[in-house]
Amino acid sequence: MLLQAVIYMNLALFFYTWAVFSARRRGLHRKHLLIFGVGLVCDYLGTHMMLRYGLAKGIMPEWHIVVGFASLAGMAFHFMLAFVAAMVRQAETVNRLFHRVSLTIYTSWLIAFCSGTVAGIIGK
Repeated sequence: MLLQAVIYMNLALFFYTWAVFSARRRGLHRKHLLIFGVGLVCDYLGTHMMLRYGLAKGIMPEWHIVVGFASLAGMAFHFMLAFVAAMVRQAETVNRLFHRVSLTIYTSWLIAFCSGTVAGIIGK
């Protein structure tokens, strides 16, 4: 279960990074929604498996649970914002807002990803 969770989390990192920087470089298109969505699903599956693994092993770093769920919620919000921005192409305000918050949410998610890696390595 741990190996699967690590694979899903790394897939989430790959797809989420691809979506954020591709949309930033080329502009947000509907194809980015698919990439964002795959990243979000991978993040959910990885987070769920990590939580189950932690419960089974008695390893529950409370600080990372809060950070992890907050970043998952941020990623879901980011996906919804991307969805709205892609669907209403004429709404320049939504697109500007998307690109303005995109790196902030991505950085927050990346901090949670790295803190989970550190927590896993030190076993806390």
